[in-house]
Amino acid sequence: MKLISLLDRLAAAPAAPTATPRRNLLGQLGRAALAALPAGLAALPAAASPKDTPFDAVAQLLLLERVQLALYTQALAVSGLVPAAQVADFQRIRRHQTQHEAFLTQALQNAGAAVPTAPAFDFSGRHGVATNPVLFPNVLSNYDDFLALAQQLEDLGVRLYKTQAFAITTDSQLARAVLRIHAVEAEHAAHVRGLRRGRGAVVKNWPSEADAPIVRPAAAQALTAAATGGEENPTQNLTLTVPIPFGTLLLIRDGTAIHDPALAEAFDEPVSSATALAALALFS
Repeated sequence: MKLISLLDRLAAAPAAPTATPRRNLLGQLGRAALAALPAGLAALPAAASPKDTPFDAVAQLLLLERVQLALYTQALAVSGLVPAAQVADFQRIRRHQTQHEAFLTQALQNAGAAVPTAPAFDFSGRHGVATNPVLFPNVLSNYDDFLALAQQLEDLGVRLYKTQAFAITTDSQLARAVLRIHAVEAEHAAHVRGLRRGRGAVVKNWPSEADAPIVRPAAAQALTAAATGGEENPTQNLTLTVPIPFGTLLLIRDGTAIHDPALAEAFDEPVSSATALAALALFS
């Protein structure tokens, strides 16, 4: 419901860009405050609580895009991992991630901000240390394991873009672009889910209670929490304490209320910046 108010606000904003496009992205922080911010969100410990500022929003989305781009780049570089029939699909998805990374990088540069340095990504979850336990086995050797990780990262992308759109509403041009990228992330997530279902996985094209869980070790649960944690929630609020009465408002033809799982599937739940950061930190 909050998304509707955001769309209304963007629709009411002037269509013409200002003389300095995206310059007010970080205006509320000031150049001095920017200098004091960490060099990159990936450098923060998982327990850190990132600020909900425009800089943090764009930097975290940039980190997300870099993780996704690295996964697809590494997977496509492994001969035979991705079936020939799907190579073009993942090349197209990788091209989208490349475009998104470039756009977010340019947004930070246009705002006068230092662009965080991209970390090295390790999709085993070992953080580059051979003696650490493997949290995501066979991601770059088994296609089904690769698809499972890709699904979770794309699901996280859908939630994170929708969440962070509310942190950058002071720049309507950028906010519109972020919502368009959000739609692309949703297409990616649905496509990867469809590929998994075609290979026998019990999964819908959107997060559902009917999905078979992706089993992860306890140390990797941050990704599951960020990707789909809370998506089973059937309650949506008009205000903080006033729920929407779906039980009487939305009735199907025979006069009975829509089943709760169907309500849960109709909404993307937000994900906190700290939860998303903990998940992304598993790979760097």
